[in-house]
Amino acid sequence: MPHRHFALPIFSLLLMGATSSFEDTTLLDRQVASHLNAGIGEAGGALAPIDDRLKLKRCPASVELSGTKRNAILLSCPGLGWRIFVPVSRNGRQDSGRDDRAGAILIQRNQPVTLIVRRSNFSIRYGVIAQKSGRMGEYIPVRSDRKSKELMARVSGSGEVELAR
Repeated sequence: MPHRHFALPIFSLLLMGATSSFEDTTLLDRQVASHLNAGIGEAGGALAPIDDRLKLKRCPASVELSGTKRNAILLSCPGLGWRIFVPVSRNGRQDSGRDDRAGAILIQRNQPVTLIVRRSNFSIRYGVIAQKSGRMGEYIPVRSDRKSKELMARVSGSGEVELAR
């Protein structure tokens, strides 16, 4: 009979250990939908759910959601230093923010540009230097510094390139 008194505290400790130390991406999706007043796949909402394979350490404070600059909303945890961009749609389609002037040179040689890697559930932006001038749709070499490997990227807008697949 005296063993019953220890069962409840031990069970409670087991339950506490079962809680995840990572953010619940479903909960983050709900926060994004609430912030944007639109659900996933709706006009003005996130293009897709946040990838549940992301293992973001649980934020000690609440996750911060920042505006909708261009075509993504920023989720961040200042206390831990992580941040992710969630692609959003505008008027039922993704707003590319592209400059479609035919034939215009959008990127000059040695210009700092943003390299964008896009996938269905996320996008990554990285600062690089254009090694050649380029027009919309052209492939140009870029690199992050003099010693880094050159990558081929497609000009996707003024000051923006996308990684060639």
